[in-house]
Amino acid sequence: MGKLRIKLKYKSFEIELEGEEETVQAEFKDIKQNGLGNVVNGVDMSEANYIIETNPRQIEQVSSSNGETIKIASPTNLPSLKDVIMKQLPSAETEWILVYAFFASDGGSKYFTTKNILELYESSKRKTNSRKANLSNNIKALFGKGYFSALNDDEYILTDDGKHEATEILTRKHSSTIAKVKPTSKSSKKTESVDTIKSGKKSAGPNKFEVLKDINFRPSGKTSLLDFVKTYDIKSNADRIVVIIQYLNEILGIKPVTGNHIYSGFWELKCKIPTAFYQIITNTKTREKFLDFTKISDIKLSIQGQNHVRLDMVKK
Repeated sequence: MGKLRIKLKYKSFEIELEGEEETVQAEFKDIKQNGLGNVVNGVDMSEANYIIETNPRQIEQVSSSNGETIKIASPTNLPSLKDVIMKQLPSAETEWILVYAFFASDGGSKYFTTKNILELYESSKRKTNSRKANLSNNIKALFGKGYFSALNDDEYILTDDGKHEATEILTRKHSSTIAKVKPTSKSSKKTESVDTIKSGKKSAGPNKFEVLKDINFRPSGKTSLLDFVKTYDIKSNADRIVVIIQYLNEILGIKPVTGNHIYSGFWELKCKIPTAFYQIITNTKTREKFLDFTKISDIKLSIQGQNHVRLDMVKK
């Protein structure tokens, strides 16, 4: 769990809580319910302002329904919920809930509740009995990913990671399921969309990957992928992706690298392959800034990615 800092202000009086998120939230909840108690006797906390800071370097002031002041980021140039529904941008139900939370909290600028999310299910005409029944588990999954944080039993806020992930979903140009373009004539070939993956004789959508049988990850007279990976300090799937691309470029001389090349590398290393493999690659580009690509069939290491694998990851 991350760090959290909360400043409480009342007129000329100010107190600051800082530490592990769970501990600070517990103290904050106690102060909201019981006042400052023995810390400051006689102070009426009903008119106090609270400044909640999950990332001290990136904060903006906003107000909640309770008259509290929260400092968190606000969205700009993002589509409306109606646009999101029309384009079907989320690819999973947890992503829909994250988007609903984003809009319910005005882009992370105030608290939201489960009731707010259910209301958006209703207004977007996506509410079903099964989705309502699974809502609690899906919200727990978002807590597990660090996208939600609870202020109390009923009120939640979006974390910085949650706002980042929601923004990534909202800035997609299309839904995650890409339909193939129909040929204009019998003799014409199937046209690839931006996120179509080249895999030899046939192509697949962004969520469908396959092992390329013609790649030899144990070439004679050259370093194998397994031995190459052992020379790096890999801490995440993003790290593993950049090392695999580095191996394909440097040892096997393969350019361009496709999503299937990376998928095949995971397979060769006997790593657990994430279900949302396409999203992992996308996050490595948008969140870590390690990759540079506009289509999944032509992936390159960015300058940040080259520096990361060359300077940050080499075992000493």
